[in-house]
Amino acid sequence: MSRTTRPVGVYFHIPFCRRRCNYCDFLSTGGATGVPDEYVGALLSDWELWVDPLRRQDAGVRSIYVGGGTPSLLEPRQLRRLIDGVRSAVPAMPECEITMESNPDSLDVSSIRAYAGAGVNRLSVGVQSFSDCSLKRLGRLHDSTGAERALRQAREAGISNLSLDLMYGLPGSVPGEEVASLRRAIELSPDHISWYNLTLSAGSPLARSVAEGRELMPDDDMVLATMREGWSLLAASGFEHYEISNFARPGFASQHNLGYWLFTDYVGLGLGASGFVSGRRWTNVSDMAAYLAAVRGGRLPVDSEERLEGRLREGEYVMLRLRLPGAGLDFAAFGDLFREDARIVFHDTLAQLSDDGLISVLKDRAVCTQKGLELNNLVAGAFV
Repeated sequence: MSRTTRPVGVYFHIPFCRRRCNYCDFLSTGGATGVPDEYVGALLSDWELWVDPLRRQDAGVRSIYVGGGTPSLLEPRQLRRLIDGVRSAVPAMPECEITMESNPDSLDVSSIRAYAGAGVNRLSVGVQSFSDCSLKRLGRLHDSTGAERALRQAREAGISNLSLDLMYGLPGSVPGEEVASLRRAIELSPDHISWYNLTLSAGSPLARSVAEGRELMPDDDMVLATMREGWSLLAASGFEHYEISNFARPGFASQHNLGYWLFTDYVGLGLGASGFVSGRRWTNVSDMAAYLAAVRGGRLPVDSEERLEGRLREGEYVMLRLRLPGAGLDFAAFGDLFREDARIVFHDTLAQLSDDGLISVLKDRAVCTQKGLELNNLVAGAFV
């Protein structure tokens, strides 16, 4: 592998779940007990369509991410097929990160060991809450005891890079409840925590319950207070706040997700998956029959695509970089990529955001202030 290897991420979408959660708006189907071999084969056919273009670009696989849905419905042999299929076709970069998302109810020590044996070196567990009442409202299949058991089993199985997902701003929550849930998570010593505010998706069962008055969402002041207290707790517990909703112990930031925010290319494979390569963004078809027919016919299963160019591409790059509290918008990196000076291109916008107290413009970069992180939708809207 040459020194100029171009890093690329690979994302596999597994659109199968035992049961869809009440808040879910991801492309997935409930009632599944496993993943059909036919779909695994289609994912590999989808990947094969990208092999030659990536080789011509001297690409190296920096990360593989298996998301869903519920990827832990995959059999270990199926997961090994996917990982080996990627690595045998395009060289993996040193210390390639291989993440699998999972749900506590579909994990045990033997399956986790088998997944690790198949190549997984980072496990992400969808806990969402340690409140049994909240888990029931969300429609999760596990309880808090099951979540703790899964995390302990992951360590017992030898997983040394363990992440968990938690949410706040949940219906029916009371002051202090979600910070207590976060504290319980920290006590289990994960290496990474994704802690994010629940966004109600129109059409989801939970959104309908709220609209009909059967569930009550916390008000904005409570959500903001929870977020601030949680951020302080995570910092005091040794977690670096490296992206608005993501926190890691030193050395454990998600390399795959960092690729999204740093504008690194990634190939999205599977039903409804999205990708971004060389300024081209696309989303695959969401109909299974159409997806299978396309990849079997040697065609990319694209439903929609756009090419990011000019100010549109520059603006999106800045918006993504300003989601990173420490790194922010590095002016030298912007210049290397676009051959322009961000301080000139976005002079008025940077000045206005600075005047509003949303960003700080330093000598070598621009970073969000605490206010800018809390109101990051305003920062993003200024560039996109």
